[in-house]
This record gives sequence, structure tokens and C-alpha cells, in this order.
Amino acid sequence: MKEIKRIDIMSYAKIYAVIFAVIGLFAGLIIAAVGSFFTELRGSSGFGNFGALSIIIFPILYGCLGFVAGMIAAGIYNLLAGWVGGIKIELKDVQ
Repeated sequence: MKEIKRIDIMSYAKIYAVIFAVIGLFAGLIIAAVGSFFTELRGSSGFGNFGALSIIIFPILYGCLGFVAGMIAAGIYNLLAGWVGGIKIELKDVQ
């Protein structure tokens, strides 16, 4: 058994940012589809413009928030792991 005693905050934050950006892309695609649907239904272009922009805005917004959340999560983990111990994992030797 190995134990994760400390997480590098910046590397964890970068991974978190990328994961959240991908989630933001999917959310943006859903908002764009819904916006397109309602634009066609109502015949106006008010919500449709936001729907198209959400494909760009959501991944950036989610990525930034994910970066900050990753930094906070890694910092809290490092603090708590020092008090109660880290996560124990079993690693397989690969050759």
C-alpha cells in the first residue's frame, strides 16, 4: 500500500481546470441547442445569440472556476492529510 501524502497544487488545479472546461463545453452545447430551439419556436434572435456564445463562454468560465476549485481542493487535502493521513492506494508494478 502506498499513501498520497501531498498533492501538487498547481498540477491538480490544471487537471481540474481541463475537466471543468470539458464539462463547460458540454453545458454550452446544451444551452446552444436549447437556445436554438427557442429561437426557432419564438422567431426572435434574443436567446439564440447567447446560446451560440455559450459554446465559447461556458468552457472558459468553467475552466477558470475549476482551476480555483482545484487549488482550494488540493490545499485542503494537503492540510487534512497532514492531520489524519493521506489516501492509501495499491499500485501495480508494470513491466
